Amino acid sequence: MLTRRLLRGVTLIEMLIGLAVLGMLVSLAVPSFMVWMQNTQIRNAADAVLNGMQLARSEALRRNKLVQFALTSQSGWKVQIVKPSAGEKKTVQQRDAAEGSANVNVTPTPGGAYAVTFDTMGGPTGNLDGSLPLSSLQFTSQVSNAAIRPLNIVVSQSGTIRMCDPNVPAGDSRGC
Repeated sequence: MLTRRLLRGVTLIEMLIGLAVLGMLVSLAVPSFMVWMQNTQIRNAADAVLNGMQLARSEALRRNKLVQFALTSQSGWKVQIVKPSAGEKKTVQQRDAAEGSANVNVTPTPGGAYAVTFDTMGGPTGNLDGSLPLSSLQFTSQVSNAAIRPLNIVVSQSGTIRMCDPNVPAGDSRGC
């Protein structure tokens, strides 16, 4: 009597079909993943700058001194006390641009502005070096794709700082 052995495993053809299906799924997912990565880098850079500006404003209120937020390179920044007391550290905190946002472009308004100084009441004031204070920053990607969302940070005359999306329709609270 002949007995049939149970074969376990996959054939070469089954493995090739599985790899072909996997390859098609990966090719469909890669563009979406790249857009997600770029949007995440823009959001990280904008969040970091927003946090730095809010830190500078709160330190100005807390210390009752002028505190400056200054861009150092793209999304890198430094928060420092303008005229520190004897024994007081000048730099409060800083961030390097390479920390999670390497492919982000930052465009200041007005052009050439790099810093905003907050006064003792938390409002923006003139920079001591005579440069124009930042009123807004636009964060865009170095990669061009219509699905990538830019973000803006706006500093009002009262000192409030908010992040907004320039591409949302009018009337939306997320818009600029």
